[in-house]
Amino acid sequence: MSATSGSKARGAALAAVVPLICLAACSSGTGSGGKDGEIRMMVNLTDNLDQAYWEKLVKPFEDKTGLKVKIEGPTGKSVAESFPQQLAAGTAPDVIQSIFPDDDTASELLDLSGEDWAKGTPMYDDYAIGKAHYAVGVGTQTQSLVYYNKSAFKKAGITATPTSWAELAGDLDNLKKAGFTPMQTAGDYETGLQLQQIYHPTLNQLHPKWQSSVKNRKLTVGETYKPAFQMYADWIKAGYIAKSDVGLSPSQADGNFIGGKVGLYTNGSWFSATLAKTGKLPFDVGVFSPPIADNKSYPGPQGATMASPYMVHKGAADEDDAKKLVEFMVTDPAAIKAQLGSDGVFRKDAHLKQTGVDSQIQGILDDAPELVAVGEGQGNVRLPVTGFNPKFTEVAQSLYTGASPADAAKAIDQWVDENR
Repeated sequence: MSATSGSKARGAALAAVVPLICLAACSSGTGSGGKDGEIRMMVNLTDNLDQAYWEKLVKPFEDKTGLKVKIEGPTGKSVAESFPQQLAAGTAPDVIQSIFPDDDTASELLDLSGEDWAKGTPMYDDYAIGKAHYAVGVGTQTQSLVYYNKSAFKKAGITATPTSWAELAGDLDNLKKAGFTPMQTAGDYETGLQLQQIYHPTLNQLHPKWQSSVKNRKLTVGETYKPAFQMYADWIKAGYIAKSDVGLSPSQADGNFIGGKVGLYTNGSWFSATLAKTGKLPFDVGVFSPPIADNKSYPGPQGATMASPYMVHKGAADEDDAKKLVEFMVTDPAAIKAQLGSDGVFRKDAHLKQTGVDSQIQGILDDAPELVAVGEGQGNVRLPVTGFNPKFTEVAQSLYTGASPADAAKAIDQWVDENR
């Protein structure tokens, strides 16, 4: 893909949309809200976070304020797709849940920097754009976690979780000798995601805010990730990762771990929700923060993303009421508790009754020296490209089919150069 089909093309598309936004939104002057006293909130509806869940969640706010909250699902495939479309049509909701601001939508959002209640919310500064804060969240989804089978560890003679790459390599070998799949991986999006997840703590110690360094041409993605590509290739060669895993779906990989024949499985905090739904397992599950490079402090920085973010549309019929709703969603103790109980969402220093796995994840989050941007990045710490995660997965999967670590590093750098 050439540069003209990257950032320049996005700029051209935006230029075509701007007149529509102005025509629709600027002409009315009344914003995009619903009936008097009604706040429209667009959310991503899922099997467990359905219409009834959201209506129950906002009911205390309605009772307290006398305002009505209208829950709306996306008109397209997702909120991410629908919000720009509704902006262009002049029909955008007052409050937007589940997505983050970007350079194209920030001008249409309220800056919440002046709200005292917003400043204490999770990852508040991490999602700033410039000095503005458009998104506030309920908690975090912790990305860099390694789940392990405690029974497998015992049978393999492993008495402590690894804190260095050398210790991890030894544990993988012992798990293989004991008859277990040492490290479970998967195809689809999970290939690249897992490699990023397990490498976040090391990468962010070696190269803090590496996405910004790539943007400023002080680093390349290839040189930052080449050690990880080498490590991954070595694991494949040694049989610690099965080459056939690249053909597995993430749900099949989940099932393999749950089945008890796997030693280690890198995944995010959302996997804890999968484990909770599974019920009683024939083994105990442990969780630890990934190992780090030699001579670095353990644990390392924890890759994380803001969970359940909320934004307020600048064209809201009543911006103050919309802000009151967002304040309730991210600061009310009961609302926070309800949202933390879904999809593996955690909040630093939260004091909630948790499962054994959840309490381990909470401890990892509380002990993390810092939370860092993942993948493409967020806020002011971002790569100069979009679509990084799918490309990174493609490059990681090439290691299964014989590409060398040098080949992988060269491929990702070439893609970044072509798409800046």
